[in-house]
Amino acid sequence: MEIVVARSPLARLLGLALRRRPPGHALLLPRCRSVHTFGMRFPLDLIWLDRAGRVVRVDEAVPPWRVRSCRGADAVLEAGRMPAMAEPQRNRFAMALDPRVPIYRDSYNEYFVLVLSAGGAAAGTQVPLYIVMAITGIWNVGVFVAACVVFELAVIFGLARPQMQPRERVGWVVLWGATTAIMALAFYYLVAEPTL
Repeated sequence: MEIVVARSPLARLLGLALRRRPPGHALLLPRCRSVHTFGMRFPLDLIWLDRAGRVVRVDEAVPPWRVRSCRGADAVLEAGRMPAMAEPQRNRFAMALDPRVPIYRDSYNEYFVLVLSAGGAAAGTQVPLYIVMAITGIWNVGVFVAACVVFELAVIFGLARPQMQPRERVGWVVLWGATTAIMALAFYYLVAEPTL
């Protein structure tokens, strides 16, 4: 979508008002924390931006004859209903588990990976392997810890698939591997050894 910058006072005052239907472009209002929809004939999507151009807030389908403001904004992008925003939000959890969909860095996916990793490091890895160890009775502490680390890393990098640079990936492998090894040792000596 093309973006037009409203520079003159008249362009800033009118915005997209007095048009019969949404134009094929969005209008950027720099140095703006408040807008009105007086004279509008269609709902607007408002994307509030900070000084760095990051999205602060999104107001979707704002009807005519309204006033909206955003305290932390430095600019606003106004447009008729944008197709990407007009689509219903899919189930993000189900999308995160779909191996065909790449996971991109945003706060939801970062928290998803953190929770998945913490749950795996705390119990999700040890419990299934503990059951296997109880059934077979052949594992010692070294095999148990190594199996926990391999299982945890397979879950994180196979299921969660975080988007990382190669250097970050190595750092996280070391961090997750070490955390899982510590948790596996604690689990082995506090739960597995006394009960088996």
